[in-house]
Amino acid sequence: MLVSKTKRKLRDGKPVFGVGLHTNDPFIADIIGNAGFDYILIDGQHGPLDPLMLYNMVNGLGRTESDVVVRVAYNEPWMIGQALDMGADGVIVPLVDSADDVRKAVDAAKYPPMGHRSNGPRKTWRLGSYEDYLLRANEETIVWPQIETAGAMEEIDEFLEVEGIDGIMIGPSDLSYSLGFQPPDLIPQAEEAVQLILDKCKEHGVPWGMFSGLEQGEKWIRRGGQIITTSGDLGYVAEGAARDLAECRRIETSL
Repeated sequence: MLVSKTKRKLRDGKPVFGVGLHTNDPFIADIIGNAGFDYILIDGQHGPLDPLMLYNMVNGLGRTESDVVVRVAYNEPWMIGQALDMGADGVIVPLVDSADDVRKAVDAAKYPPMGHRSNGPRKTWRLGSYEDYLLRANEETIVWPQIETAGAMEEIDEFLEVEGIDGIMIGPSDLSYSLGFQPPDLIPQAEEAVQLILDKCKEHGVPWGMFSGLEQGEKWIRRGGQIITTSGDLGYVAEGAARDLAECRRIETSL
């Protein structure tokens, strides 16, 4: 039986919900890790993440039942291998521009004979002993390449046929830029392309996901998407502060 509850739910055709972790604080990591989301996203692409910080963030999550998924900075084998060695249960790989790029990402994330990941994991407890980890890692590891370029759109059928991917993620803003759209209406202008990707994912039986927040995420899940990242620790702090400040202003003006 799969340890990864994210992969179990996706294989059963159910949606999965993730939350972002952006700060290297053990108290916040403990709260996020025990909140009960299907996966926790640590963003190494748009966050100030070095190997030690990554290790500390994964370690700070403790023995969470949520899968820990790291978005690496780029589709480089050493970055993918490093994230997995530090204890991540999976990777999101940005700016994957072609089917060959997808194969490169899978090759970096899987041990032989599926790929060429170098053997050197530092955290294996979720899958048991070191020996158990080596036997189970290929099946358990999550690989989600991102579709966010015109090149990926051109090769979408071949892209989605690559063995070893467990789903795809859409980067809606970068996809919009790549298709020639400009602010302020990036994502609405790209909705036709997003729908095409979703339709193709259904056709090929590949779980579909997007960085959208919960409101937009619900719309796409009701259309057949399965993977949604909601908000995260920084968003929760900002939202809570803004809410209380608005209440303070309301009280102040009512006096």
